[in-house]
Amino acid sequence: MKKSILTLDPVKHEPLVREMTAEERPLYYFGEAVGILLFRPWYHCIPTQGHVAYAPSYDFPVRFKFVGQPFDPVGFLESSPELKGWNLEEWIRCARELQEEGVRAIVGGCGLTGSIQEELSHAVEIPVFSSTILFVPEIHESIAQGRRVGILTVSREQFLAHDNALFRGCGVDDSIPVAIAGMNESADSETWLTMTTSAYDKEKVEQAVVNTALQLLVDYPDIGAFVLECTDMPPYSDAIRQATGLPLFDAIDMVNHVYQQVGR
Repeated sequence: MKKSILTLDPVKHEPLVREMTAEERPLYYFGEAVGILLFRPWYHCIPTQGHVAYAPSYDFPVRFKFVGQPFDPVGFLESSPELKGWNLEEWIRCARELQEEGVRAIVGGCGLTGSIQEELSHAVEIPVFSSTILFVPEIHESIAQGRRVGILTVSREQFLAHDNALFRGCGVDDSIPVAIAGMNESADSETWLTMTTSAYDKEKVEQAVVNTALQLLVDYPDIGAFVLECTDMPPYSDAIRQATGLPLFDAIDMVNHVYQQVGR
């Protein structure tokens, strides 16, 4: 998509629309430094302070881009190794649209898209931060030696799908000790799944996520910090920090981090 600029015809002194030159491209900016790729379906937990898809969660303007068909039609777990569960063509199209609309960096609205970090970052000319899992190596370096990173996700099975494509895409190797808990496999899975329905109760879902974090800490007492893969989880981050006494990094932290780099 070509960018256009409105200027004056030097001869006729009339408004003139022409194609923008490469030198003028940085002018194409509307104050939305960060673009966020989101799933299109709406569900009941979204209008909650701290949710990645809820605009008031940020102290600065962001541009949302909704990926209309995010998944490969054959299914997430059964998809080809190349697509890794995603409708890659659609993700790339939307990432390029965000770039053309003037954002300075792109953030993924689902942490599992870290499995296509390389494909997305190579498709555009601006930085892409597809997942909080990209920050696991840095967080591991920041905690005491011998400690592991605890990761909360929607589904442990999906997290580890396609031969650990998510870890590989985000630069996490076997040298980094982790512990992973999926809400779908937890004792509180039924409560967690109400987040998409009219039965959603923030306090109940928050307690379900806290319970899972505490159980992971019981199973792995050497956890030194938590990372939330799921972008539905940040509304409960403070409750997890308070319950565990440990530092935690979530998708809102990631967006804020990116904005500090490109938004000023």
